Amino acid sequence: MQENRVSTNQIEIQVRDYEHKGEAIFFLHFSGANLMMWQQIVPYFQDQFRVVLVDLRGHGKSDIPSDGYHMDEMARDVIGVMDHLQIEKAHIIGSSLGAEVGLSMAAYYPERVLSLILDGAMNSEFGPYGLWEGTEEAFKEHVNSQLEKIRNTPVVVFPTLETLMENRKELYEKYDWWNEYVEAMEQYGAQQLEDGQFMKGWGKQSNAAYMQNYYYYRFEDYYPKVQCRLLMLINKDLEEGREKEVLLGLRNLAENAEIGQVDGWEHPYLWMLDPEAVCRIILRFLDTQK
Repeated sequence: MQENRVSTNQIEIQVRDYEHKGEAIFFLHFSGANLMMWQQIVPYFQDQFRVVLVDLRGHGKSDIPSDGYHMDEMARDVIGVMDHLQIEKAHIIGSSLGAEVGLSMAAYYPERVLSLILDGAMNSEFGPYGLWEGTEEAFKEHVNSQLEKIRNTPVVVFPTLETLMENRKELYEKYDWWNEYVEAMEQYGAQQLEDGQFMKGWGKQSNAAYMQNYYYYRFEDYYPKVQCRLLMLINKDLEEGREKEVLLGLRNLAENAEIGQVDGWEHPYLWMLDPEAVCRIILRFLDTQK
């Protein structure tokens, strides 16, 4: 395994590369996470594939610029990493934010993506493939309100890394999500400030820059452009309703998409809690492409 700092699009991206002669797989994390979220996943794949983990911009040990948080810009970052590592094509596995970035890669760089596996990016916020039930005017008011809330939320800082980690543990334990893998992800992503204090990873400025784009994403513009095989991961018990209707609608827009149903899927944390079932589904999906 090698650690690299890759220069791309005027920033540096942190990369962990498990070298192998097989095809490459890029794992792209959710917002607020980092490459450490995949540590329980790597052993399922590293004997067959070249596994590449990436800290997306604003996360982990990558640079934290003030802008560039649109999914298309972040997709260009990952393409830059592929170029640097001399990887012509790769499978892409993305969770939430990572799913959005992977979807953009498959749509706009189809020659670089062997297959796409999504845990997220399965509904827009507004429009014919969105979940918003009100008017467009009401939606815009909602977005402005949410963005204002993000901007006005105070930054919480902690005197030591230990006090930060105690706070994060208390939060996760409310959902029974705390374990060694979540702890490792949180500790890796913690940011030390100039005065020596600490804050959690994925700061307010980066989150606000991302969210002002996110609300206006129209994933239905991306799915028709996806030429590779696509696997959409969902909870097996997803109930009938608008969410499922939209998901199936987006699947039908893609050229070659299928759904992988996972018992008890907890988006996006099951990767760190109980990943065996989802990894087996993904491996079967990848095996059928050989």
